[in-house]
Amino acid sequence: MSKDTELLRLEQFVEKLLQKFSALKAERDGLLRDIAEKEDIIAGHELTIEEKIGFIAARDEKIEELEAQISAKNDERTEISNKVNSIMEQIESWELSLEEGAAATQGETESSERLGDESTTPNIF
Repeated sequence: MSKDTELLRLEQFVEKLLQKFSALKAERDGLLRDIAEKEDIIAGHELTIEEKIGFIAARDEKIEELEAQISAKNDERTEISNKVNSIMEQIESWELSLEEGAAATQGETESSERLGDESTTPNIF
C-alpha cells in the first residue's frame, strides 16, 4: 500500500513538473515570437536617428529582460530535472534494497529448510 501511495505521489509530482516545463517552454516560444515581431515592426519604419537609438535601447533592454527570463526558466528546468533524477535514484535505490532484502530472506528460508532436511534424514552408515 505504502509503495503504491508513494509511486502515485511521485507520478503526480512528475506530471506537475512536466506541465510546468511545457508551460515554460510555451511562454518562452511566445516571448521569442514577440521579439521577432517587434524587431520586424521596428525595421519596417523610417525613423530619425534619435528615434532609432531610443528604439534600439528599448529593444536591447527588453532583450536583456527576456534573456534573463529565459535563463531563469532554464535554471528552473534544470532544477526540476535534478529533482526528478534524484527521486528516480531514490526509487531505484529503494527497489534494490527491497530486492536485496527479499533475496536475503529467501536465502535464510532455503538455508533453514536444508538444515531441517539434514537433521531428519537417518544416518545409514
